[in-house]
Amino acid sequence: MKLKNNKRRGLALFFTICTIGVVCLIVFAMMHFMRGEVHLSENYVDGTVALLLAESGVEESIFTIKSQMTSRDNVIYNLITTQDSGDIDVDLTRLSNGETKVEPLVKGGEVKAKITWQLNTATTQELADKGVPRDLAREGTLTINSMGTYNKTKKQVEVKKKIKAILLKGGLNSNSIGMIAPGHGFYLNKATRDSFKIDTFDFWDPWEFIVKGGKTYMKDGVVVDVPKWLMLTTPMKNELEHPWLDMGMGWTGWTGGANFTETNIEYSDDPVTREYYKWQGVLTYPWWEKSSSELYNSNTKKVEEYQEKEVNAYPASVYKAIANRVVDPEEDPTSGKYFKDVTFVEAFERNQVTYNKVLPLYGWGDWRNVSNKYNKYFGNPNKAHDTSHAVEINGVTYVKGDVFLEGWVKGQGLLVVEGNVYIGGDVLTLQDDQGKDSCLGVIALRSETDTSDDEPRTGKIIYEPHHDSDWSRFGLTTPFRNLSPRLEGSFHAQGGMELKTDSSMKKLCNMDIVGNLSVDRFDRRKMPNDVRITYYDWQSVLEKSSYDYTVDKTVTYSTVYDLAMTKDILSWREVPASL
Repeated sequence: MKLKNNKRRGLALFFTICTIGVVCLIVFAMMHFMRGEVHLSENYVDGTVALLLAESGVEESIFTIKSQMTSRDNVIYNLITTQDSGDIDVDLTRLSNGETKVEPLVKGGEVKAKITWQLNTATTQELADKGVPRDLAREGTLTINSMGTYNKTKKQVEVKKKIKAILLKGGLNSNSIGMIAPGHGFYLNKATRDSFKIDTFDFWDPWEFIVKGGKTYMKDGVVVDVPKWLMLTTPMKNELEHPWLDMGMGWTGWTGGANFTETNIEYSDDPVTREYYKWQGVLTYPWWEKSSSELYNSNTKKVEEYQEKEVNAYPASVYKAIANRVVDPEEDPTSGKYFKDVTFVEAFERNQVTYNKVLPLYGWGDWRNVSNKYNKYFGNPNKAHDTSHAVEINGVTYVKGDVFLEGWVKGQGLLVVEGNVYIGGDVLTLQDDQGKDSCLGVIALRSETDTSDDEPRTGKIIYEPHHDSDWSRFGLTTPFRNLSPRLEGSFHAQGGMELKTDSSMKKLCNMDIVGNLSVDRFDRRKMPNDVRITYYDWQSVLEKSSYDYTVDKTVTYSTVYDLAMTKDILSWREVPASL
C-alpha cells in the first residue's frame, strides 16, 4: 500500500507545472492584448492630433489668402489673377514653430499645405458671351491640401472652394450736370484786354470788380489795373516791393480795377498780371515806370485747361435730354403760348420797360395779400413781402427762347435757356415746401443759329432794371430799388453778362452775386458798374435733391482685383498623405 502512494505523488507535480504554464500563458496573452490596446490608443491620439493639425493648416491657408486678397505683390494674388492654373506652398511655420510670445499649436507637430488654382474656362466664356470683358471677372476652383504630422503619424485633408476675382470699381467720371465750375467763384474763358483797365479821368465812380472765396480761372489771362487803395491794403501790400511809393492807375489812383486778393487765381494760356507804376529809385529817371509783367499775386498759378465735363458744362442737347420740363416752341408749337411781352411802367407813367416775347418767371407776390404792420395810412407793404408766388424750379427746366427772371425762387434745380435771360431785379432763394434749402442754377446757352464770333446775340444774361408803379400800396418805387440787385445762385452765360439801360443813373447800377459767375466771353465794360461775387457752393445743396442729374453712367474699373471666396465648400475630405 505504501508503494502505490509514492507513484501518485509524481503525477501531481506534472499537473501543477501544467497549471502554472497555462496561467503564465493567459497572463502573457493579457499583457500582449493590453500593450496592443495601448499602442492603438496612442496611434488614435497621434492620428487625431495630426488630423487637427491638417485642418488647422486649411484654416490658416484660408486666412492667409483673405488677408492678402488685394495685394498685387502677393504670390497667391498673382496666381489667381494672372494664371489659368498653378500651385504654391503655404508658409505655416508659425503653427508648428510658434512665434515671439506665442507657443506652437502642438509641440512636436508639423504642418504643410499647398494651394492649387484652376480657372474655370467654361464660366469665363459664359461671362464673355454676355458681353463682360474677359479681364473683368475670373472664376475658378481653389484646392487646399494640408498635411499634419505628429509622432510619425500623418493625416492629410483636401478642401475645395470656389473663388471669384473681380476688378474693383473705380469712381464715376465727372458726368453729372449741375453748377457750372462748382469750385470757382469766377470762371471765364475769353476776356477783352481792357476789361479791368481804369480810365485815366474816370474819377466819378470807376468800375470795380471783387471776388471773395473760391477760385478764379481766366483761360487767356488778362492785365488788371491796380488802384492805390488796394496797394495799401493787406494782402496786396505784402506782394509789392514799395507799396507806399508805387503809384496806382487812373487819374487819382485810388478807385477802380479789380480785387482778386481773396481768391486763388488760375490761368492756362496767358498769365493774369497786374499793372501799376512801379517805383524805380531816387537815382533812376523816370522815378516810376509802368509795370505789367508781374503775376497778380503769389496765389496766381498756371493750370491745365479745364475740359467741359470737368466743370459740368455740356451741350444744349444733353440738358434737353435729361430735362423734366421742356418748353420748345419749335418742337411743340403749343408751348409758344407761354411767351409774351412783359411791360413795367414807372410811377406817374413817365417811363416803361418792355421785355419782348419772353417766358415770364416772376417770383414777387402781391402787396394786397400782405397785412399792414403799422396802420392803413402809413404802412406801405410791397410785392417782396408776399412769398406765395415764388418761382419753383426742381430738376432741369429747359427753355428754347428768352426768359425773364425776377423775385423769389424755391426748389433745387437748373434753369437752362437756349436764348437770353433777362433779369429785372433781385433773384432770391426761399426754403422749399419741405423746409430744405433751395438753390438755383441759371445756364444761358447760345442758339444753334447764332454763329457770330465777336458779338453773340444769344446765350447772354442781361440785367435790365425797371420801375414798377404797382410795386407797393402807394404806387411809388424808390429810385434805388433795382440799381443794385442781389442774385443768389450759380450763373453761366456763354454770350456773357451785360447791363442794358438808358437810365441817367447807369453809373450807380451795381450787382451782388452770392454763388458764382461763369462766362465764355467777358467784357467788363458792358456790365454793371461795381460787381461783387461772394462764392457759395450751391452744388452741395443741389446734390441733396432727389433728382438724378447723371448724364451717363459709365462705370470705370481699377487695376486691382477683389478676391472673394464663396462660403459654401465644394468638398472637404481626408485623403492619403502625399505632401
